[in-house]
Amino acid sequence: MSGLLTRLFSSQLQISCSRLAPLAGTQCVQHLQIREKSTKPKRRKVHPFHWWAPKNRADMSEDLLTEKNQVFLQQVAERIYLAPGESPLNEEPWPIGTYQEGSRRTGIIAKKIGVVPMWLKSGKRVLASMLHVCEQNVITYMDPETYARTRFGFRGKGHGCLIVGAESRDPTRFRQEYLDLFKESGVAPKKKLTKFLVTPNAALQPGTPLFAGHFKVGNYVNIYGKTIDRGFLGAKRRWGMKGGRATHGTTKNHNRMGAMGGPRGRILKGKKMGGHDGQERRLLVGVKILRINYKHGVIYVRGPSVMGEIGAFVQIYDALIPEKRPKEDNMPPFPTYFPAETDPLPEDVFDETVHPFDAPSIEFEQEVQVKRKLKVKARAKAAGKR
Repeated sequence: MSGLLTRLFSSQLQISCSRLAPLAGTQCVQHLQIREKSTKPKRRKVHPFHWWAPKNRADMSEDLLTEKNQVFLQQVAERIYLAPGESPLNEEPWPIGTYQEGSRRTGIIAKKIGVVPMWLKSGKRVLASMLHVCEQNVITYMDPETYARTRFGFRGKGHGCLIVGAESRDPTRFRQEYLDLFKESGVAPKKKLTKFLVTPNAALQPGTPLFAGHFKVGNYVNIYGKTIDRGFLGAKRRWGMKGGRATHGTTKNHNRMGAMGGPRGRILKGKKMGGHDGQERRLLVGVKILRINYKHGVIYVRGPSVMGEIGAFVQIYDALIPEKRPKEDNMPPFPTYFPAETDPLPEDVFDETVHPFDAPSIEFEQEVQVKRKLKVKARAKAAGKR
């Protein structure tokens, strides 16, 4: 009897499930669609993109290495990698491409080293951020077909990819997987690696060095980097909220953000609350270059708003806005600047709107006389009222 009841119950359950299956399926699909629409991508990502091999070695202790072993490792590194001043090109130079409309050059890596004031010829005082173009080389080039098959190839259709590295380091500090990235170029392993999208006519041979002459004064550039990492901050410091009262019976509620609830007793996504602040990627669009010191490789861009703290790496490349792209009258070298002994660059170049420091001071006689007359009239008027 119990077995018969069990079979009947199971059959009825299968029938009910088969009848409700279409409805349940639609409900599940609608529920998934609602969840997909309601979910949002992460607003911030502080972890680096893992598109190359691990960099640092797990154990950096040199207790087991004798002085002879250290000297031997340095000799091996000198034989494998290039010495200072040695030609970085292992093969015959590639043909230099010509500029066409819509061409996209590579960018360069720089370090933020400070902010200084500058004066325009109109007498206006502006602030300029100093970016030092450190020693760097092209590590490898991927053509558009090869780059399209990579993890981020969907972002630049029809563009190739140049990997640029900056600041050479001791090869013994890195893993072998990371050192293998520099076999093609032959340069010493770099501390910083960055990708730049380029058109095929702007491809550069692995090992090509990049300098501050990559840009010209008056060009507009985009700057990409990370903001200062400020750690965990409360809602008042992070978002500038008012907080509670300081007096009138307020107890332990001075720095609180206030009400945070939403509809149906839930907190909506994106609510401004305390949390990790800074260390986010930001893009500064269309910044003008006011001055370039080619001798020391320092680029002065207008504005103090370059992201990052002192010593932080940033990426500089040509502005993509049509109004601020390089013009024919001030076109930067394409695909990059190649040093030539017959035509060296000047030591320091200022924009035409900037007043050089070594030039005589500017005097505006007419404006000074007008201001003096206005002061005299104001004094006479005040004396007449008395």
